[in-house]
Amino acid sequence: MSRSIRVFVLSTVVCLAFVAGVRGQQAPPEPLAGLDVYIENAMREWELPGLAIAVVKDDAVVYSRGFGVAEGGKPAPVTDRTLFAMASNSKAFTATAVGLLVDEGKLRWDSSATERLPDFQLADPASTRALTVRDLLCHRVGLGTWQGDLLWYGSDRTTPEVLKQVRHIAPDYSFRDRYAYCNLTFMAAGEVVQAVSGEPWDGFIKRRFLEPLGMSRSNTSVRDLEGVEDVARPHTLIDGKVTAIPYRNLDNAGAAGGINSCVRDWSQWMRLQLNEGALGEERIVPAAVIRETHAPQQVVRPISDRQRKTFPSSHFFAYGLGWFLQDYQGRMLVSHGGGMDGMLSLTLLVPEEKLGVVVLSNYDEQELYRAVPFRVVDAFLKAEPRDWSGELLKERRERQAREKEAAQKVEARPEAGPARPSLDLSRYAGVYRNEALGEATVEIEDGSLRLAIARSAGLKATLRHKDGDLFEAPWADPFFRSSSIPFRIDAGGSPVDFRMSVRPDFVDPMEYVFTRRP
Repeated sequence: MSRSIRVFVLSTVVCLAFVAGVRGQQAPPEPLAGLDVYIENAMREWELPGLAIAVVKDDAVVYSRGFGVAEGGKPAPVTDRTLFAMASNSKAFTATAVGLLVDEGKLRWDSSATERLPDFQLADPASTRALTVRDLLCHRVGLGTWQGDLLWYGSDRTTPEVLKQVRHIAPDYSFRDRYAYCNLTFMAAGEVVQAVSGEPWDGFIKRRFLEPLGMSRSNTSVRDLEGVEDVARPHTLIDGKVTAIPYRNLDNAGAAGGINSCVRDWSQWMRLQLNEGALGEERIVPAAVIRETHAPQQVVRPISDRQRKTFPSSHFFAYGLGWFLQDYQGRMLVSHGGGMDGMLSLTLLVPEEKLGVVVLSNYDEQELYRAVPFRVVDAFLKAEPRDWSGELLKERRERQAREKEAAQKVEARPEAGPARPSLDLSRYAGVYRNEALGEATVEIEDGSLRLAIARSAGLKATLRHKDGDLFEAPWADPFFRSSSIPFRIDAGGSPVDFRMSVRPDFVDPMEYVFTRRP
C-alpha cells in the first residue's frame, strides 16, 4: 500500500473512530458531573485565561471542550481545537520513535549513544563511553534537573551546536546515580532518530504518528503556527499582572518539547497509549514498544515531603522512557507534564481503567492544570473526593506569604547603604568567556555597563549597580526576569570573572562563571 493511500485509510479510520468516540459528550458520564462549574470557578481563583481538557474512557472520547479565552482581554474562546504548546509532553513521542527503530532492528535500547552521535560527549570520558540510547530517555546521566538548559533556551544555537557544548557542563551527580530531569539528552535522542532513520526528528514524528493518528491540527514548530486560526497565547506574570507573551521558539529542542497540539488531537494519542499502540483496527506502534516505554527505568528518589503529602496512597515514583510512573489509588499511573514560557499541561493515563485525561493551559503561574486531571481520575476511581484546586491554591498562597514575610525582614534590616563600586565602571568592561556558553561582552554605554551574552538575544541588559561589585541584570527578554551579576576582583584591582544564573525556578539552575579574557 502506498504511503498516500495508507495515510488516507488511516485518517478515515481515525475520523470515524473520533466521531464514534465523542458519543455521550452532550451528557458526560456521571463521574464528570459538576466538572464544568468546578473548572470555571477555579479558573477565576487562579486568574487563568484559558484551559482545554479531554477525557478518554474505554477507547471513547467522553469529554472534550475548552474554557475561557485564547488570549486575555480578547473574545476568541478556547475550544477543543485550540492549539497549545505541549512542551515536554513531546518526550513520549521521541521515546516511542526510538522504540519503532528498535522494533525494526535498526537500533537497540542499549546501543551506544555516541556511536551514533560522536560529537555528543559528557564531561567524563568514562560516562561518555558507557552512555546508551536508553540512558538518553530516562534522566540518569548525572546532569542535574534542567542543568545546562541555557545552552538552548532562548539561544540561536542549532541542536548539534548545543549538544557539542554539553561536554563543558560539569555534572551535579555521578553517572546513573539518580534521577534528574534532563532536556539535553532527549535532544540527543532526537538526533539519534535522524542518524538511524535518515529522516529529521520532526519529519519522522509527522509521518509515523501525527498523520496516522489523524492529528491534523498538531505540528512540531512554532513556525507552523503562523497564519493558523484558533491558537492559544502564552501568558506569564509581569509586574504583578497576567500578561500575554510571544511563543518561545523551541526548534533547537524539538525532541524534548517542540510539539504543539489541541485536546481533540491529543485524545487520539491517549487512545493509542491506552490500547498499547493500536487505534481501532490499525496497529501503529508495536505493543512491546508501548510496554517498554511504560516500564520503570529509573527510580525517582528520595520521595519529597510534598509528594508524600500530595499523594499519600503512592509508594513509588519512577521514570520510564518519556513517561513518569507511580502507583496511585492501587493503580499504575502513567503521566507527563509540559511547561514552557506561559503554558503548562499534563497528561494522565490509567491503563488498567482505560482512562486518560489531558489538560492544556495558557498561564504559567498556576497549578489548576495539575488539579483538574487528578480530580477527574479520582472521580472515575471512586476515590474519596478532594478539592485539588483548593489544596494547591492554599499551599501556593501560604508559600507566597512566607516569601513575602522573608523579603520584608530583609528590607527592614538597618543598613549603612550600598557600597560604591570598587572600580571605575570602565574597568569592568571587557570580553569574558564561559566554556559552555561562549563569550560575554561588558561595555560602557551612555555611562552604564551593558552586558550581552553571545548567541542569546534575550540575555542583554543594562546593569544596575546594587552594592560594591554586585550588579543586577534586568534581561531584555522579560521571561528571564533579572539576574544578580557579582564581579570578582583580584588583589591588583582587576576584574577576574563574574557569575550568573537565569531563572533557576524554570530555565536553568546552574551558575555560570565567565572569566575575563586578557
